[in-house]
Amino acid sequence: MRTLKGLVLTFAFLVIALSVQNAHAQSTRTQANSAADSKGSGTAAKNERGLVAACAAAAEELAATREANAALEKENSMLASRLADEKRMNDLLTELNETRRTESEALRRTIEAKNETIAAKDAAIKAQDELIAKLKTKRSSPWKRIGDILIGVGAAVLLK
Repeated sequence: MRTLKGLVLTFAFLVIALSVQNAHAQSTRTQANSAADSKGSGTAAKNERGLVAACAAAAEELAATREANAALEKENSMLASRLADEKRMNDLLTELNETRRTESEALRRTIEAKNETIAAKDAAIKAQDELIAKLKTKRSSPWKRIGDILIGVGAAVLLK
């Protein structure tokens, strides 16, 4: 029974502690309107050296931040300029590649036309060689030659 009484007492204490915390959370808080009500900063105003040192450190940090910001902006603008240059170079290289491809195709077609021309000339030369060989083998008959000679002699006699 004694333990039960101790447990009830502990339970009652726990309930009271929790209700006080909830009651505090539900209460409305008044706004701080004066310096006395405002939250204190980490730097005490009583120590002027500490305040001056803290302000100087903050000013140095601000100056360093501004320098870093300026350096980053400069680097950013340089990177943007480099990116623009790279884009222009990429466009020029693409155009050059396309021009070379077109030129290569034109040269290929020119070589094909040259080869066709050479083949046609070779065929014409071969045909002429065959005709020459045919004409060399073709001789007129001896009667035709005798007839041509007699016609020439007869014409010479008539003309005299």
